[in-house]
Amino acid sequence: MRTSLRPVLAACCLVALTATALVGCGSDDDSATPATSATTVAAATTSAATSAADTKAVTDAYVTFFNGQTPAATRAGLVEKGSAFQQALEGMALNPQATGTSVTVAEVKFGDSSHADVKYTLLLNGNPVLPDQSGQAIKEAGQWKVAAATFCALLAIQSGGQTTVC
Repeated sequence: MRTSLRPVLAACCLVALTATALVGCGSDDDSATPATSATTVAAATTSAATSAADTKAVTDAYVTFFNGQTPAATRAGLVEKGSAFQQALEGMALNPQATGTSVTVAEVKFGDSSHADVKYTLLLNGNPVLPDQSGQAIKEAGQWKVAAATFCALLAIQSGGQTTVC
């Protein structure tokens, strides 16, 4: 059974490598100031709307990036430092097993306005192969992307260690 999962894990890891950042997320610097009740309500409403929009953007980035049918160039745009992963992504596009990958996102929690923790399950042909995984997303130039570290972690599972790109 271990031998049959190796190609699946390899394909999943390559997909994850594309999406993950090469470095960890930055610090959480929250500074609060006293506010009136009306300002607090307005801020909470804006925060909820932003949070819902950001949650959707993070989820969409993960779903599109881990979709085995998504072209390598598109995937490179959805992962932090995507140009570093371009070759790996192009190789994945040629792997018939990798084209059957997809993901479901269970939860997105924001550390700050540009970093999020993501709980997801990697699927192969609709079947969970790596359930309940923890990953990260990072916002670069206004766009949410899979963190390079997340993709590198999956690639490490597949290869048994770090790759040169990670």
